[in-house]
Amino acid sequence: MLKAVLDGVGRPYEIVWPAYLNIGHCFGCLNCKKVTPGKCVQDDDMSGVIEKMFAAKALIIVSPTYFGNVPGPLKNLIDRSIPTCYSGKGEAWMGAENHGTRPFKGLPAVMAVASGGADHEKAAANVRLLLEYYEYNIVGEYAEGMGGVIVTKEEFPDIYQELFDLGKKLSEALT
Repeated sequence: MLKAVLDGVGRPYEIVWPAYLNIGHCFGCLNCKKVTPGKCVQDDDMSGVIEKMFAAKALIIVSPTYFGNVPGPLKNLIDRSIPTCYSGKGEAWMGAENHGTRPFKGLPAVMAVASGGADHEKAAANVRLLLEYYEYNIVGEYAEGMGGVIVTKEEFPDIYQELFDLGKKLSEALT
């Protein structure tokens, strides 16, 4: 799925693979808000991911579905991204008091979520929640049950084209 989306984007990109990074779970301590604003107290790969998030002009999230949700490493990344709201970058969030700023507000984003069965909408809802919370401009979504399908242009041209078009919409949102 990711390759088809990136083919559609047609621009330079960097891939962050949470499964290959050392990103612990969020402790919920809120030190990123109270003690070290904008920085998590944990010393792991997440600080580098946050730097990449701030540098990015857009966001693509592609994920399989595990038990109705995104895989654990991606969930850790999502939960640990909260220090971005306390970095002082972006506009204050008006959705609730004491929820910091929205440094990614208006940046374009797309998401693609697949499952081997029928839980892809649950995982997609969690990704959508993240994108909406950070006020990304969601320019497209793909969420399907695909039963272990590896999307290639040759074997699944319709699915490939839909994902390619998703990437193209993201690229157009950047111009």
